[in-house]
Amino acid sequence: MQIVISDLISGKKVLLRYDIDVALGKGTGDRLQVTEDYKLKAGIPTLKLCLENAVAVILMGHVGRPEGKVVEELRVAPIVEWFKNHGYSADLESGKLKILENLRFDPREETSDPEYAKELAAMGDFYVNEAFSSYRPAVSTTVLPTLLPHAAGIRFSEEVTKLTEVKNNPKKPLIAIMGGAKISEKLAVIKVLAQKADAVLVGGKLVAEIREQQLNLSANVLVAKLNEDGFDIAQETVSAWSGLINKAAQIIWNGPLGKFEDPKYDATKKVGEIVTNSSAETIIGGGDIIAALDYAGVLDKISFVSVGGGAMLKLLSDGTLPTITALS
Repeated sequence: MQIVISDLISGKKVLLRYDIDVALGKGTGDRLQVTEDYKLKAGIPTLKLCLENAVAVILMGHVGRPEGKVVEELRVAPIVEWFKNHGYSADLESGKLKILENLRFDPREETSDPEYAKELAAMGDFYVNEAFSSYRPAVSTTVLPTLLPHAAGIRFSEEVTKLTEVKNNPKKPLIAIMGGAKISEKLAVIKVLAQKADAVLVGGKLVAEIREQQLNLSANVLVAKLNEDGFDIAQETVSAWSGLINKAAQIIWNGPLGKFEDPKYDATKKVGEIVTNSSAETIIGGGDIIAALDYAGVLDKISFVSVGGGAMLKLLSDGTLPTITALS
């Protein structure tokens, strides 16, 4: 996979696929604004590199799941405002930086329509992918690299390097923590991690799903006990897990362990503190666990934060992604 090199984009119009799928909420005057900007900040080094060397940068991405329809609440206006507030007003006003409207407003984006790909490709002459979390096939992620010279963004490359290293050469003892929901999407990853990790600790809504489906998992997959109302893992589980976590050399974590937004459900915070106080290298991924550990005040103690939870898990289980293959 190619790395972004300044002379490759010098004098070019760059189509920059950026991760703008961030949380939005109502601010002053009920106007929508960005409420969680980790992904936006993660791509800044690549954006700066492009603006310093290219003649123009056309930034594009998606917000939410509008399913091919124009949804007012999913317009890019709040993201544009975020960039203006973070030092890019002059570039936007001059036209050196242009931000396209939500690509998923056009149904052809997710169907990988070749004609739509040609329309986008005509806007630039070099393609850079800095949206690691957007790993599924689409015009802007897997088709454009077939039409234009291309490279991976700085953060995209860092993600692939780190996560491939974890998959192929994990540090031992390795502990994986899996939370959140959707066992249908995470079961394959849990099984792969169970083959590599000393223990896979499972919490969140996954616990109820595993029990409802009566899934048989390997002995080193330790499914948490839930508290009485089922919205968090029990304190006895936190205590039982702490010994394993403290002995770990490397920890991978995806998904919160309970309803962390409510202060009375504090297991994610407690486990976060145990994890970050350990001597292990820590790798987390996914918007929910980023938000949870930020809320707990320990995010800045994590060794590596992946911007893509689903992409991280897919890469760890499969060893590649459609977007990586497209850039190869």
